[in-house]
Amino acid sequence: MAYSDFTLQSVEAKFGVITQPAVLFANVQPAAVPAWFAGVLERGLQLPLVSEKARSESIVMPILLAVHELSKYTIAIFSGPRMDVSPEEGLLGECDFILARTPPVP
Repeated sequence: MAYSDFTLQSVEAKFGVITQPAVLFANVQPAAVPAWFAGVLERGLQLPLVSEKARSESIVMPILLAVHELSKYTIAIFSGPRMDVSPEEGLLGECDFILARTPPVP
């Protein structure tokens, strides 16, 4: 089963995950977006975004690039890595993106 086939309810039932509301980023201060961001996002939104792949390329990737820049390039962005963590449990497939707090990989 691909990751996209999981729902929150199925993960809670199958893996015993417990969800609870929480404030995760209480101390995070707003940051100004990079000057290039609005233009890139606007151009991407002019495209026919009929697939998940098109949306991730035109909307999500510019956001992640802005986060990368705002972090002073201290995070790495991995696009489309395979994550066959536990095939017997159905945890396999490609992730859209993974952000890692690690020096960027060449």
